[in-house]
Formats: sequence, C-alpha cells, structure tokens
Amino acid sequence: MATVFGLDLGSLLGGVVITEKVFSMQGLGSLLLDAVGNLDLQVLVGVTLFSAFLIIVANFVVDISYGLLDPRIKAVTR
Repeated sequence: MATVFGLDLGSLLGGVVITEKVFSMQGLGSLLLDAVGNLDLQVLVGVTLFSAFLIIVANFVVDISYGLLDPRIKAVTR
C-alpha cells in the first residue's frame, strides 16, 4: 500500500494541471501552462525542479515508512 501511495503522488501532481483548468483555480498547474504560453524558461525550470523535489521527498517518506510498517526491513549500514 505504501508503494502505491508513493507512485500515485507523481500522478496526482501531473493531474493538477487538468484539475486547475476544469475548476478555474490558480496554482502550480496554471503557472506551468502560463509559462509554456509565454515561453518563460526560468519559470518552467523552477516548476519542474519543484515538482521533482516533491516527488523525491514523497519517495523518501515512503522508503522511511517501510521500516516503520514492516519490522523485518532494516537499514543496511556498512
């Protein structure tokens, strides 16, 4: 279940563009679409890096939660 949660976070972040357009909300998705329309490279890179950071943090949280949810899993240190 934790693995599916981690994978779904990336999909949810990708679906934010459609959700914001359907409900006329302002957010990360509309910022991305406006930047594409205006050819604003700095904003595109910033939104891409921020999205990648969110996915990396979500994957890290899922990896840490494995050790808490299943006591058979232990960290390997050398």
